[in-house]
Amino acid sequence: MPAYRFGTFVLDVQERRLSSDGTPVSLTPKVFDTLVYLVERHGRLVRKDDLLQAIWGGAHVEEGSLPRTVHVLRKALAGAVGEEDPPRPYIETVPTKGYRFVAAVTALEDEVPAGQPEPPTVASTDSAVARTRPEPVVARASGSGWRRAALVVCAAIPLLVVTTIAWRARTEDAATPSGTLRSGVRTSSGAAYARYQRARLHLERHLPGDLDAALADFEVAIQLDPGFASAHAGAADARFFRYWDTGSHDDIAQARLAVGHALELDAASAYAHAIRCRLLGTYDWDFAGAETECRRAVQLDPGSDAARRELAFLLSSQGHHAAALEEMDAAVQVAPTSFNKRSRGHLLYFGRRFDDALAQLRQVEATDPDYRGASRWIARCLEQKQEYGAALDALVRHRESAGAAPAAIGSLRQAFAVGGWPGVLRASLPDRGSAPDLETAGTYAQLGEADAAFEVLGAMISARRVMTVHLDSEPRLDPVRDDPRFEELARRVGLR
Repeated sequence: MPAYRFGTFVLDVQERRLSSDGTPVSLTPKVFDTLVYLVERHGRLVRKDDLLQAIWGGAHVEEGSLPRTVHVLRKALAGAVGEEDPPRPYIETVPTKGYRFVAAVTALEDEVPAGQPEPPTVASTDSAVARTRPEPVVARASGSGWRRAALVVCAAIPLLVVTTIAWRARTEDAATPSGTLRSGVRTSSGAAYARYQRARLHLERHLPGDLDAALADFEVAIQLDPGFASAHAGAADARFFRYWDTGSHDDIAQARLAVGHALELDAASAYAHAIRCRLLGTYDWDFAGAETECRRAVQLDPGSDAARRELAFLLSSQGHHAAALEEMDAAVQVAPTSFNKRSRGHLLYFGRRFDDALAQLRQVEATDPDYRGASRWIARCLEQKQEYGAALDALVRHRESAGAAPAAIGSLRQAFAVGGWPGVLRASLPDRGSAPDLETAGTYAQLGEADAAFEVLGAMISARRVMTVHLDSEPRLDPVRDDPRFEELARRVGLR
């Protein structure tokens, strides 16, 4: 499949990537498919019915789905060039008819022009950064198709990497406070490195489908180079997040094996130590051991935002909110990605700095429309500020972004009209038999139903749910915090 250039953008159809001046632009699948369809027919009118058929396959969709998709696409293109609106539109609306892609489009060739020099080599480190080094390189793409391989590698670099390459290049072999040198893990396989980088992008983005894609890419990287320690650590990272969704303890067992193998291959892998910190803290409730691992990760690589982020959440769970925010601020400084910024918003919420949390989360909501969770956390902050009307609006945005039907949204608004915020909370409770989670426990606590809240919390502990460690931090549990049962649960988790 071809690639196209328009303005500052490169659209790689085969790799399903859009970038602007080398920086990846995140698009949901439907928005990406819409862009491809329009670009491939640039300069021509694309009728609404044809576009609906091509993108949605004839499935019944809401009347506003296509205009919303085009609006999101326009906003993403404008945001990528740093303007509220592009200087000249990429997509023209033809009233009542459809759309036309009006920017000049150039198809990019796959082959290398004659006389073109060979590409740079690829090296991998546990910090997920491709770095420039004076010494010889270890992985090459050979033959006339080298450009295609180089494009795959470059396009797969996560936002986290793109925003931090310059900083890390300056600090590549800087001594840590202990006097030791940071350890870089290389792979002799350029293909393995490309898969690893693409997997890290999926984990950072964390959109629907990204988790399975990340795990698959890590596993392919391991098959291509079994000695690639960072790929084993990445597989552990993905397995852990899968456990968050599935509750399957086998995922934890697989994550332990993967991170153990990573550390056998490279005991100085900051990435592997950071994942072990997460396992010890959120599953084993071995907080001292977790802190040792996290601080070791930061010592090995002070420029690892992953290590700083893990340490920040660990400190927050222990009630050290100021120290946690310092670590998260360091993570954001290293890599100002949406993932790190929304994590900072979560910590501000746990620290009961609701106004600051709102400012941070609203910024994420405005700049990363694909992340559905921002509006949910905004609703939680507004609930704590007792601004219930605004909280309802945020909750509705969250439900709509998750695909809720208009009837469900109408029921939620009706519940508010009849029963106020408690009516909304009651209407939001999951069905009996759903996996226990901190949100449900907090909802029961906010409703004043302490017995139900403690039932959910007890089930979370029995299932070793990830968010259990935030018992002390979650503001929504404040109404039941003075109950003797709360202290008993905290002791079971090791928080006392």
